[in-house]
Amino acid sequence: MKRTFFYIMMAAALSACGHRASTADDAATDSADFVMTELPYTESVDSTTAKPALTIDTIRIERTDSMAEVALNIQWPTGGDVALTKSVRQFIRDVCGIKDEAFIGTKADWRDVVDTEYNGLVESWNGTYGDSEEGGPSFTSTTEVVQLVETPKFVTFYGEHSSYTGGAHGMAGHIGRTFRKSDGRAIGYETDYDEKFNIVHKGDNLLKDTKSPALYALIKAGVMEYFKACGQAMADEAELADFLQVDDVNRIPLPANAPYLTKTGVVFCYTQYEIAPYAAGMITFEIPFAKISPFLTDEAKALIK
Repeated sequence: MKRTFFYIMMAAALSACGHRASTADDAATDSADFVMTELPYTESVDSTTAKPALTIDTIRIERTDSMAEVALNIQWPTGGDVALTKSVRQFIRDVCGIKDEAFIGTKADWRDVVDTEYNGLVESWNGTYGDSEEGGPSFTSTTEVVQLVETPKFVTFYGEHSSYTGGAHGMAGHIGRTFRKSDGRAIGYETDYDEKFNIVHKGDNLLKDTKSPALYALIKAGVMEYFKACGQAMADEAELADFLQVDDVNRIPLPANAPYLTKTGVVFCYTQYEIAPYAAGMITFEIPFAKISPFLTDEAKALIK
């Protein structure tokens, strides 16, 4: 099944800088930090009866010069439950665009990831600005995947990617994924397309009754709350309808990337342009468990009891 991740547009303040060739002096701005650490207990875990399900290596690597900037911040599972480790590693590989399932995440492996991305950016930069005496702004790529929350029954990881390769603004995307600790099973759905290129969700083990008017009402309320928190409160449903890029504000579709669980609710995150114009940003909101519980599958409910 095809996994779909939407890399969306993000505004960036960029200043032009003159081109200079990469030299040995650039080593001063090329840093790497590879740290192994066990994550502390989260607030929702009783440390007297529970231990973190995973042992985590935190990898922070940056490579920077006047043409390209690459930054990586990854919390990579190296031990713990075998099935959970395998599932989380696959999620991280997907976010990072790593197709090799044998990738084990050594320091050298991650350095290769950064170097490959850096070399690609430099090649693109030279193709765009190489013949220009004035040069141009650095091309950039930043990727972060971290454990967001751990409870006795599940862990949630969250990933972000942003890049700039010319033009008025950059690209960015975000995605969260919840995993059941007992067997590593992902909780959510996969996104694919039908023959007419309409988005379809497959294997949903998080939500039920997704066409319910009551669920649509919760989603609309969440979108309204997002704009209010951003200082762009919509006066009424009519104003919201004028702003959103959907057929019916009372039937706002589920996000392409499956919602994920926190300690207090279910987070819905839409990509840029998915339901609103660029200026809206990445519409994100949390629906508390008390409100969304009627629309959770038994499999999902079991994780929050």
